[in-house]
Amino acid sequence: MPPTVLAATIHDPTGRLVEAVPSLAARFGEAFAGVVCNISDQTHPEVVRLARALGPVMLHPTGLATVGRARREAVALALEQGAPQLLYSDFDHLCRWLEGDPGELAALLSGQPGVDVLIIGRSARALAAEPARLRETEALVNRVYAMMTGRAADLMFAVRRLSRPAAAAIVAQSQVDTLASDADWPLLAERLGFSIGTAASDALYYRTMDEYGAPADSGDGDPGNWIARLELAALHAGAMRAYLADR
Repeated sequence: MPPTVLAATIHDPTGRLVEAVPSLAARFGEAFAGVVCNISDQTHPEVVRLARALGPVMLHPTGLATVGRARREAVALALEQGAPQLLYSDFDHLCRWLEGDPGELAALLSGQPGVDVLIIGRSARALAAEPARLRETEALVNRVYAMMTGRAADLMFAVRRLSRPAAAAIVAQSQVDTLASDADWPLLAERLGFSIGTAASDALYYRTMDEYGAPADSGDGDPGNWIARLELAALHAGAMRAYLADR
């Protein structure tokens, strides 16, 4: 397996990760050649302190409008570590993955070695267990992406394995500062001539940070949560529209 640096973003104002980070530190060390984190300025100070023990840390202003920018900054920081391969993910996703199936993570870090951008998403089984508001709204985004590229992918889970050249190109050229970087990064990389692949995980699943460690999601009964997911899908649609001319 090529040495891989994890580039992660963290937003944890209430300190949900305080117990998870030290308990998983050894597994992070086994899985990655390095860990860098871009942490929101509203994250609990103890989480920031614990993240510094894993590797380099930077801080970014809190806000959904700049999540894509924070992700690029995390990847840029990871590039400074010199590894030939990077993995971008929200930090809590990686904690759940290392808790649930570190062997699967290792396999996906080493598989499809010639691919520049590996879109790592949830398997059909994992998606079937997700909240309805995610399944129903994300399915539309995934359908459009498949129509544009001929490639089925779970686009909106934001886990990307990147070759060093692809990561550098995304940092230099992506202009999408929102969560719609989920769609922008693979489409931009493909436009630039990089190879794209997909992979599915049985161990990845969604929880909000407020429900880290909860056995089940509890948000489908709130219409505001549905509206928020529709708005996110619309952001992704706007990002994909910019690449229609490539088809």
